[in-house]
Amino acid sequence: MKAKKANIILVLSISILFLFCSKRPSEPFELIWEYKYKQPAEALSLGKARPTVLRDQIIISPDGIISSINMRKGSLIWEYELKEGGYSSAEILLRDQNSVFIKDEKYSEAYRLSIQKGELRWLLKAPENKEFQQFSNDGIDEKNIYLIGAQGEIFVYTKEGEFIKEIDVTTFEIETSARSIQLLNNNLFFSQRFRGDECPTNVCGRILSIEKETEEVIWEYVTDKGGYIFEPILLEDEIIYAGVTDGPGEFVALNATNGKVIWKTLGIIGQSYTLTDSMVLVNDGISLLALDKFTGKELWNTGLAFGGGDGASNIGYLNGYVYHSHSGRLWIVDGQTGEIVHTEERSPDGSPFQLLAVSEDRVFIQTFNALYAYTAWK
Repeated sequence: MKAKKANIILVLSISILFLFCSKRPSEPFELIWEYKYKQPAEALSLGKARPTVLRDQIIISPDGIISSINMRKGSLIWEYELKEGGYSSAEILLRDQNSVFIKDEKYSEAYRLSIQKGELRWLLKAPENKEFQQFSNDGIDEKNIYLIGAQGEIFVYTKEGEFIKEIDVTTFEIETSARSIQLLNNNLFFSQRFRGDECPTNVCGRILSIEKETEEVIWEYVTDKGGYIFEPILLEDEIIYAGVTDGPGEFVALNATNGKVIWKTLGIIGQSYTLTDSMVLVNDGISLLALDKFTGKELWNTGLAFGGGDGASNIGYLNGYVYHSHSGRLWIVDGQTGEIVHTEERSPDGSPFQLLAVSEDRVFIQTFNALYAYTAWK
């Protein structure tokens, strides 16, 4: 009787252990939920508009619809549909505590939507006979938004949608549009790419700091190592971080107050980049590399297989690991060593992985058909 009872206990123990083990994910990177778009995304709407995490929701716009998704459940919170064929290509979504500001490049319109319910607060058009610039990154401060125009303008509006003024960027000697805007106190910074007589190498870039009210020039930084085209300049702790996207290549850190170079690393094309507490992570189109945030020294450089990368693919960093899609695959890299720890060959729907976002314990990745949420690598 005792032997029979012992056998029953042993069988139950093994069964419980089996059930426990079977529920554990085989990999520390597990699909949690998926949110399918109403229609497959067009290339333009996937080109630069990355997912944006706000509080407990994630905002996407790859199918001509601005959608807010519950970050934990993957359910739709609200959506706002743009006009037919409309799209947003800004990498950085303008927002404040209560609203998001969307620029529709096709129709040269801008929208203010409430974060909580997606309600339309206002809709405005670019000034008469003017257009908004495609693939540019606009600016925001406490009171105003700054939208880049296609012919060298920066249009300034209040957050209530009232037009204030137009800044003519071409009056600052280089006649080309701004590409990215940042603001700090009373200073407005914008980046450019230019050619012509002012650029002997034909691949030049400039970052200009002006006083946002008087438009007085405060400082100027010019490089002949490439132009600032698509990627936004980043501003953190009164330092500007910027990489050129063509030419021989250069990545620079500038004192935002006076424009002085803190460090400069040559030979780097910054197709996309992001900041961590101690590093600048860069996608140069064929590899991922890490620069010391305070000196610019290269810490590691990891080549990615399968040919050229996607210059639009951004980089996520979470809990010591780097996330990046390249040639349709998702790569997870150890942030300290640059070692590749995992590769996800294709998305569940078979289409390439595109732009992504990370937050808390999750990684969110767009494809042409859906947004997927995965557990973060451990």
